[in-house]
Amino acid sequence: DEDRGRFSIPKVMGPDEFHEKYPHAEEGGLNDNAYTNIMAAWVFRRAFDLLEMLSEKDRESVCGKINLDEKELARWKEISERLNIPISEEGILEQYEGYFELEELDWDFYREKYENIHRMDRILKAEGKSPDEYKVAKQADVLMAFYTLSPEEVAGLLEGLGYSPPDDLLARNFHYYIKRTSHGSTLSRLVHGYLANAIGESELSWKLYMEALTSDYQDIQGGTTKEGIHAGVMAGTVLFALRAYGGVDWDGERLRLDPALPAAWREMKFNLSFKGDRYFFVVGTESVRVKLVGKSAKSIVVWGEEVELKPGVWKEILC
Repeated sequence: DEDRGRFSIPKVMGPDEFHEKYPHAEEGGLNDNAYTNIMAAWVFRRAFDLLEMLSEKDRESVCGKINLDEKELARWKEISERLNIPISEEGILEQYEGYFELEELDWDFYREKYENIHRMDRILKAEGKSPDEYKVAKQADVLMAFYTLSPEEVAGLLEGLGYSPPDDLLARNFHYYIKRTSHGSTLSRLVHGYLANAIGESELSWKLYMEALTSDYQDIQGGTTKEGIHAGVMAGTVLFALRAYGGVDWDGERLRLDPALPAAWREMKFNLSFKGDRYFFVVGTESVRVKLVGKSAKSIVVWGEEVELKPGVWKEILC
């Protein structure tokens, strides 16, 4: 886009799935979906990280096989620094360009009329309307960026693109979009619940987690369980517990734990493999016990403290 001096990605559909095109448009697709563009910038940047990890010989071999030259790499870098990410003055990431111009939905009216409004797309279409006209989402869209990456990484990407995100970027976007999401997918509760926990909304986080955990048992989608269990949300509830309550972060050279159990839990046990070693954890309200099964000593970080582990020996770390 020469007028703005930024790159644009047109004719896409984001994770939302309710919005397929602009109101009254004949062609499908939306411009500059925030999640898509943020992840595209991330992918371009990770490509350079991977190239830096390779030896000169391996880099030449890989680039030769796919005909990747310095000119194209320079173009990738330019795109990664100048992708358009619609964002308001208040720091709200626009789901896609033009989203802020859509009509607001009368959520109270529809909840009173239908009670179950998870599939607002079907409700609107039955009334002769289209979800493309309203600020309504089936599931997390913009917020998926904060779930897939970390809030700090999203903010860093935006800064690298020339924007100035507020310090409470996640909280502002969370509160804006959860009000406009119908949770038409069980997976939506996992994303919103995890992010609610990240901003300190523990009661809301627990409520959404329990809804996700019991989604098939309660058949909360109103008849979809008989068509097949929701295996994705089942796996997601395990990952949720590890990340949110166990506080596990395996993105880096060492395992990191910053556990915070929900009020109803006294203890949480789990084990996982990381870089060829096996770790066993017992997380309590006031301490963490951990045992390493491996060939050599390793260090992890628990509650910000570096802890040295010897193979086969339980180590207790107090809160």
